[in-house]
Amino acid sequence: MRKLLPNFLYASTFALFTLLSGNAFSQQETKTMDIYSGHFSREANNGPTAEKTNNNIYIKFYPNEWIALLYVPYPYGKNVSPDTIDQVFAKVKRESETGSFTRSKYDLLDEAATAHVEKYEIVEGQIQFQCGSLNPCAIRRYNEDNYIELVKSGIINEHIIKFDHITE
Repeated sequence: MRKLLPNFLYASTFALFTLLSGNAFSQQETKTMDIYSGHFSREANNGPTAEKTNNNIYIKFYPNEWIALLYVPYPYGKNVSPDTIDQVFAKVKRESETGSFTRSKYDLLDEAATAHVEKYEIVEGQIQFQCGSLNPCAIRRYNEDNYIELVKSGIINEHIIKFDHITE
């Protein structure tokens, strides 16, 4: 009987600590990427892909489910800093309406860039928006690795373009 009471107290204490610590671990947040901070830069910007497409591409998310794609002419885009891209995106948001294409220097660039602004929605865990094709484009987020993928439907298969998160 004497051994039963201390064993019961040890077991009860262990069970209580296990229960409390498990609850604390389950409430911890996983690492998530703040899509509203900074912008996203296409992985092949300033490289052969930019040379072939004749532009660097950037993506910016805004609150209230707005998205903007910015096309900066190549090779001029090689010399544009991330800070300037962020400033251009700030002007794009102030000067654009959803569903618009705007071509301008935005009082910041030496050459005109094109901005495409759309509303997006979350569908089956992906961000979807109209991108000029029959099917909407989708964006998949990879929070742990700090990048997104833009998925455009093609005639034969999907075109997947990686964009790195730039926060400076």
